[in-house]
Amino acid sequence: MRLIRKSIKNIWQIIVIVWLVFAYQLMLNMVPDEVKLIDGDLSKLDISMPVTFECRDSGKRFIDTSVMENQQLQSSMDKAGAERNEIDMASDTVVLRAKLFGIIPIKEVQADIVVEQEVYASGENIGIYVQTDGIFVIGTGNFEGMDGVLYAPAQNVLKSGDYICAVDGKKLENKEALMDAVDKCEGKSLVLRIRRNGETLELYIQPKLSKEETYKLGVWVRDDLAGIGTLTYISQDGSYGALGHAVTDMDTGSMLEVGTGKLYNSRLVGIVKGESGKPGELSGVINYEEKYCMGDIEENCERGIYGTLHEKNNLLENAVAYPVGYKQDIEPGEAEIISDIDGTIAHYKIRITEVNYRKNKENKSILFEVEDAALLESTGGIVQGMSGSPVIQNGRLIGAVTHVFVDDAKKGYGIFIEDMLEIEKTSNP
Repeated sequence: MRLIRKSIKNIWQIIVIVWLVFAYQLMLNMVPDEVKLIDGDLSKLDISMPVTFECRDSGKRFIDTSVMENQQLQSSMDKAGAERNEIDMASDTVVLRAKLFGIIPIKEVQADIVVEQEVYASGENIGIYVQTDGIFVIGTGNFEGMDGVLYAPAQNVLKSGDYICAVDGKKLENKEALMDAVDKCEGKSLVLRIRRNGETLELYIQPKLSKEETYKLGVWVRDDLAGIGTLTYISQDGSYGALGHAVTDMDTGSMLEVGTGKLYNSRLVGIVKGESGKPGELSGVINYEEKYCMGDIEENCERGIYGTLHEKNNLLENAVAYPVGYKQDIEPGEAEIISDIDGTIAHYKIRITEVNYRKNKENKSILFEVEDAALLESTGGIVQGMSGSPVIQNGRLIGAVTHVFVDDAKKGYGIFIEDMLEIEKTSNP
């Protein structure tokens, strides 16, 4: 009997320990690793938890500017030959200690001191056209040769996600140039210069004569991609951010490495409503005439596409300037998205249900549900083509729509706008 009681006690102890570890990990996830504070105002750091923040170096519950000045001075002294008035990036950053109930330490948080910022929220529907930086390999396969035998020259040589950049030292401009070089090889081996996971390689490959009497490699390739999306914001200098996620290859799901790209005016022609297990989409027509080109695409990354708008467009006529809201400003509750689903930019009601601070969820940080009756009637919720739609809460631009729940079109994800703006800041110093 005593042994049974002891076993039960041990089990309860294990349960309590597991619960405490789980609760502690949950709290870690509910406190962001990094925050941005307007003018260092800690009173604006509210994460809906009984957590207080204090400066690690001063122990005060406000940003001590003298600490920042000392850090800046030390940083400058550490740089040999640096000018005294040089501003180091670290001088605008302090470390905060997060404490539960002001007593129990949870984690340290990096706080970047920023000034109030405004950008124009758009919601404009855009046509996206990109050309890959090299010829993108979708996959390999076999074909029937002149002798009736199946051949697969590219198998175990090329891989899905490779970029073919040159043949026998000659740079390739498009997939037609690749096909032409292969067909003219006269059966000789070719040297392909490829890029794989950022590394440049040279590979030998032996084309084979197909039953169509042309030489082939047995590879499926792509050199461009077009689609519909939504413009998120426009900065004062004419730079922009859109989509909130990368332009990816439709077959492999890989993020495309973009060589050149353009934004074009697009015209919506239909809506496929979202259903459980089947995401809907906006269908449109892209006008590729030069006069309808809205701007250049200069970068494609996990947080969206970025570039510069042409001065001739009138996009700012339909955009409204909003102050930027940071992750700690976001709260569960009412919000709205700005989107164009019928040729008119409109605001639609949503409800934010969860805010996720984990870095591995960076473009799925905001979870929300569509509540607007008109939007639900038209689209069923969030559909493809709405990615990039600005998210507004409490008069601030806080994020952009990125994904839809496959099994429930009323629910979607969003990215923090500060994450999108951070990429622009890095790209345009």
